[in-house]
Amino acid sequence: MDTLIFGGLLATMIAMYRDASRTIVLAAWWVMLLAVILLMAHHITSGLALTLSY
Repeated sequence: MDTLIFGGLLATMIAMYRDASRTIVLAAWWVMLLAVILLMAHHITSGLALTLSY
């Protein structure tokens, strides 16, 4: 999970560094935000399904 998030943030940073269009950078940022939300939801719900306590 961390690798996917780091890779996406790195790709977004590279797009910014290469002066990509604003639309591409914003799209990459929104895709990463969505990925983080979905991965965290999966992580939290799978942890609860295993009856783990916090």
